[in-house]
Amino acid sequence: MSWNNDDKSTYNLFIDKYKNIVFLFFILFLFLSLQLFYLQVIRGAFYRNVSEHQRLNTTHERASRGIIYDSTGKIIVGNESNYVALFYPFEQQYLPSEDTIEQLNKILKRDIKPSIDKGWRYGRVVKIADNLTLDEVFRIQEKKLFLPGITVVKEPKRTYFNSIENAPITGYVGEVRADELETLETDGYKAGDFIGRGGIEQSYDKYLRGIDGGLDLEVNAKGQHQKAFSYRAPQIGNSVYLTIDDDLQKVAYDALTKTTTGKGAAVVIDVRNGAVKALVSCPSYDTNKVFTGEYRKYLKDKKLPLFNRAIQALYPPGSTFKIITFIAAMEHLHLNPNHTEECKGKFELGDRVFACSSKAGHGRINLIRAMTVSCNIYFYQLGLDLGVRVLEEYAKLFHLGEPTGIDIPSEKKGFVPTPEWKKAKMKMIWLKGDTVIFAIGQGALWVTPLQMATTMAAVANRGIYYKPYLVEKVVDAENNNTLYTHSPETKEAINVSSNTWEQLNKALTNVVEEGTAVRTKLKDIKIAAKTGTAQNPHGEDHAWVVAYAPADNPEIALAVIVENGGSGGVISVPVAREIFKKYFNINEPGTDFTIPAEAAQETVEPQPADQVTDEGIDNVQD
Repeated sequence: MSWNNDDKSTYNLFIDKYKNIVFLFFILFLFLSLQLFYLQVIRGAFYRNVSEHQRLNTTHERASRGIIYDSTGKIIVGNESNYVALFYPFEQQYLPSEDTIEQLNKILKRDIKPSIDKGWRYGRVVKIADNLTLDEVFRIQEKKLFLPGITVVKEPKRTYFNSIENAPITGYVGEVRADELETLETDGYKAGDFIGRGGIEQSYDKYLRGIDGGLDLEVNAKGQHQKAFSYRAPQIGNSVYLTIDDDLQKVAYDALTKTTTGKGAAVVIDVRNGAVKALVSCPSYDTNKVFTGEYRKYLKDKKLPLFNRAIQALYPPGSTFKIITFIAAMEHLHLNPNHTEECKGKFELGDRVFACSSKAGHGRINLIRAMTVSCNIYFYQLGLDLGVRVLEEYAKLFHLGEPTGIDIPSEKKGFVPTPEWKKAKMKMIWLKGDTVIFAIGQGALWVTPLQMATTMAAVANRGIYYKPYLVEKVVDAENNNTLYTHSPETKEAINVSSNTWEQLNKALTNVVEEGTAVRTKLKDIKIAAKTGTAQNPHGEDHAWVVAYAPADNPEIALAVIVENGGSGGVISVPVAREIFKKYFNINEPGTDFTIPAEAAQETVEPQPADQVTDEGIDNVQD
């Protein structure tokens, strides 16, 4: 077949007309080929990962936190099951559909929209509702195909036993806040995780935290689960064994509630190693109700149930500080305990008159008797003879004014006043009047109940000061390996002669046998104690007692304070008596918590009008 000129002309015309279109298609084909090469070869690995991420998703199964036991092996913090509805917003699904929300509202009989709005701000996985009933769980499972992204999981829920009594020790757990995630993400925390708040839960969180498990799931384009690939079982956190005795803890708390005000604290320490056997603050709160409406009531309660009085409240020690003045006089002044002073019920210093605890006076008494009846006049004179520097030295020798280092957070360190501090803060010079009230534990001297318990333990140990602690050991719950064991820690020994310790023990024993702490007395055991009535510029005075027993071979020491209770020898000693009865398993008639008629005759330990109150030590406690 041969082409004539007309055919060739027609062909050339066609080529000229469509060559631009052919060239355009060629360029387009080349562009698509290069783009395909870029997507499949150069960026292939990235997009494969994206595809897998859209196809495969992981649901998290929260691990149980470790169990917390008391010293007898009783569980005081455990876990129980809690069914939770979660929404997993996969790549193609940012929020539940309106239909999903409507169906869930009908099943749960509550509006879940606020939970979604709140949860969405904190992370990808949103908690729709918790504490689901089995009926609600079954109904959600029945409609699973029509509820894309909704999963029901069984999560552990923290449970506290004797929760009110143990709250100051255990603390509680709460969800990680959004503002905390930035710093906590490096430790493996994510939105929705729980973290310890206060007490052992916070201090030992790294041990108590478990390792979450999870399930790898395949989902379709609608976010519906198709099949599971792998499962990682959650690992429970480690077990923590405390030094406290749960039964003793309850006895101490119950005794405090029976006092006139029901406010105060008690701390019991094993003098042989520093183990805390009980630490209570009254009133307290229910750690099981932290996430309920009750918590708001606690925040507004004027009795401050959330305040851990045992380690955070600061009080003047009152006459319990006479123990330190006694030691300072014996050591620094080489005072003969038979040295006498005349007590006429008042002490004149310049143009001021300081009263004694007895308006009529105690007559001529020696050091032992002065401690027994808590004579202020005798100790005023000792304060003047010692001077502020010696009193300061011996107060700090017993580590007052510094934290004890107990293994729970937020401990206050108290305060020991000095002339320099008064000049700087009050713009006033130190006076002799400041010194005499310092000698009886008043003025700007501030301590916590825990500090007074450790002080009494050091006295019982004749100068050996143990750092108090609450955790005895931590054990791996999976294989029972011990991960941590506490070793008793001592601070620098308090170097005091054996004669001073013997005379002090004699005096403190007399306080119980025939002095201000006689209501502590028990037939089967000899107790050494000192009471105190600490002046409170904001209301009624505080009632103190510190003690140890047995007096001849001490095992435990304690400190009890009843806020606004008045006389220590009347109000606080019944609490100490109940604690000793429980610890030593003494079966004697019940303790009388009523106030004797003669208590109304007692006078308060004085504080001159121009002396500082707790407002004067702002910004120096910490």
